[in-house]
Amino acid sequence: IAEAAAQVAAAEARVAAMSALPRLQRLADQIGKVVALAPEAMATGIKMALHDATAESGWLPAERRRATHAHYARHLVYADPADRFSILAIVWDRGQMSPIHAHQCWCAVGVYQGMLTETYYKESAPGGQPVETGSARHAAGESTFDSGAGIHRIANYSGVVAVSIHVYGVAKDRIATGVNRIYATA
Repeated sequence: IAEAAAQVAAAEARVAAMSALPRLQRLADQIGKVVALAPEAMATGIKMALHDATAESGWLPAERRRATHAHYARHLVYADPADRFSILAIVWDRGQMSPIHAHQCWCAVGVYQGMLTETYYKESAPGGQPVETGSARHAAGESTFDSGAGIHRIANYSGVVAVSIHVYGVAKDRIATGVNRIYATA
């Protein structure tokens, strides 16, 4: 138990250290200013903040851009002290993709490095298999926002590692359980 507590303390210290990065702090400050706005204004403000942050390269440390070959890697890089949102860097190796999912909270994504494909779905019937409705490719500097109503999959079909910055409308302790609603696929 003491070892687990030490690991948690070390992880929180790393998050605090990451939060001190000037570009990341500027992104968090921009998001913090708009999260209390009306939904449309909040979405626009967060997308603009992500666009500004992902238009610059080099500010995300190498250890937060490291891919794993088994599955995409999620790195918590900022936890809002008021628990209004969390920022993650997600690293996608070649060919990696998320499951088809919806969100239980609002979510914004900005592509920091590379190219990602977002495929959109709708439910065929309540609780039924999702049906593909379209897709879009997003390059570095592009951002999207989902209020929690959309169903999608994000994938890296390119030949290089891609990195995206995700902002979720949940506290850091809910990242594992309060974000995705996964759809079973055949």
